[in-house]
Amino acid sequence: MRYLLIISVITAFIWPLTAQAHKFSTAYMDVTEQQGQPALLWKVALHDLAQAGLIQAKDSHQVRWQQVLDSEPQLQDYIRQRLSFSSAAGACDINTAAADWLVQRVQQDTFLLLPLQVRCDSIERWQLSYTALFDSQHSHKLLLSWQLPPDKANAVLSPTSPLYPALLTH
Repeated sequence: MRYLLIISVITAFIWPLTAQAHKFSTAYMDVTEQQGQPALLWKVALHDLAQAGLIQAKDSHQVRWQQVLDSEPQLQDYIRQRLSFSSAAGACDINTAAADWLVQRVQQDTFLLLPLQVRCDSIERWQLSYTALFDSQHSHKLLLSWQLPPDKANAVLSPTSPLYPALLTH
């Protein structure tokens, strides 16, 4: 009987800890073509942005829309530093406007949807470089849906594999 009581007490302490286990950080990106240029839609969890210090919120799981809007300058700078797109002609311009941002609930997370407009001087050898959230969340992954001609593929970008397509022949 005493053994059963000890097991019950241990289970009572361990159970809440396992329920609060670390959740993997996953963002999504759809890359399509619009009017001959790449168009990106980055879907990133609000709590991931808050944990990275990009959105100022007391609780990273309780982010309000006004806090997102107030963080626009930081988010714009972060995007310029951590997301890049290139073509055969070199670096492409990436722009986003908070007026186009949306929030979407997916399962138990709330995601910020950031449409990114890309302007490249060439339509050849397009490549995405993604390093967002890798330094603040080591388990972070980007699930990529690449729908640019001639390639249609899905990929996972990570700290060890931040480029798609991974190898370009110049």
